[in-house]
Amino acid sequence: VLPAPVVGASVNPMQIWISIGSTIWIIGLLVLLIYSIFTTLKLSKNLKCATYLYDNIYVIDTIKTPFVFGLVSPKIYLPNNLSKTEESYIIKHEQTHIKRKDHIMKFVAFLIVSIHWFNPIVWFAFYLMGEDMELSCDEAVIKEMGYEIKKDYSNSLLSLSVGKRIIGGSPIAFGEN
Repeated sequence: VLPAPVVGASVNPMQIWISIGSTIWIIGLLVLLIYSIFTTLKLSKNLKCATYLYDNIYVIDTIKTPFVFGLVSPKIYLPNNLSKTEESYIIKHEQTHIKRKDHIMKFVAFLIVSIHWFNPIVWFAFYLMGEDMELSCDEAVIKEMGYEIKKDYSNSLLSLSVGKRIIGGSPIAFGEN
């Protein structure tokens, strides 16, 4: 009794909003991924002039704060202005990150953040995860090296972190701000 529907004669408004939302989501995802790839390549290029110290540890003049870089074979990069005492604390801290596979967890979490870039709760969780990893490594270093190093270790972390940043967009660079 009713006439056959004509395809394309009427568009559901919800389909339009879903198409617009999908396009915006894909653009946001691509922007985040392209930016992170660009910053990772830029950081990798800057690290080529690092001097090999021993094992997987390198020293470089152009950085202000130590960090772990890499997924499969992570390397520890240290600024060249560390004292021998600070160096031992910081290397132990970064080795703890590697031993706990924090660099891999951060990369996976970054992929999750990239997919859910529109959700502020996911960004907040990503930030808190990083803070928890840092504090946990700090506790492990103090526990392993003895509680008498607390003051010196805290001063080292403070001097290395105040007002200094590593390239934040690289999902495989793991360091403190």
